[in-house]
Amino acid sequence: MIAEVCHQNQWDVIFAKTCAEARQVSEQIKPHIILLDRDLADGDWRNALSACASSCAGTCPMLISRVVDDYLWNEVVSNGGHDVLPKPLRQQDVLRAVKFAWSYWNSARQAAVSPNKRLEPKK
Repeated sequence: MIAEVCHQNQWDVIFAKTCAEARQVSEQIKPHIILLDRDLADGDWRNALSACASSCAGTCPMLISRVVDDYLWNEVVSNGGHDVLPKPLRQQDVLRAVKFAWSYWNSARQAAVSPNKRLEPKK
């Protein structure tokens, strides 16, 4: 389903079988968005999410989880994550979350590239 959503929207997608493989790919290609399945994370998902977040500045990692509540969302954010996607995945949820993360990434990138312009009142 993720591959189908990405194909329909002309987004590149790469799947990794382990968190170590995902970190290696992240360091090479500098992805904008990373989806991490909580059930497939090697060991502790918190460490895996933090590692994904730190692998590339500005990356928006998201956790996919069967359990979604405010406590988990706060944990995700405190570990460098951007959002939580509920399992089973639904196309509209993936589309919404990825578009929102892309918008966030793009805004942050533009803010980092563009110098802050200070508006001076006309005299």
